[in-house]
Amino acid sequence: MSVELPPAVIELIDETNMASLATIMDDGSPHVSTMWVGRRGNTLIMNTVEGRVKTNNMARDPRVSVSIYRESSPYQSVHIRGRVAFMTSEGGNEGIDALSNKYLGKDYPWLGPGDVRLVVEIEPESVATMGL
Repeated sequence: MSVELPPAVIELIDETNMASLATIMDDGSPHVSTMWVGRRGNTLIMNTVEGRVKTNNMARDPRVSVSIYRESSPYQSVHIRGRVAFMTSEGGNEGIDALSNKYLGKDYPWLGPGDVRLVVEIEPESVATMGL
């Protein structure tokens, strides 16, 4: 069941703070990646490349955890547990350009030949904050 993101959490996501995405390996161990994050309404939006460890993990087990820390004050943070609602290549390149423009102020400069970019939508199921 999806939960609403509080206004302070929305503000943190909408800023250029980095996120840590935790996925579950097939042996049950955690895998963590630092990523850019955005949102569409109450849904977290991330972007990755087909075939990466995190991509394979999310395709197999949609349970994830996302932690976001305020760059200027890391004691202000949010920790979101949720599920991947879907991953799609539709809009993948446009999605990474949108995140790149948020974080770098320009289109994504590192698109590799043959990269299939995936939009990942995550529905939050629990939200815990610290210092917000």
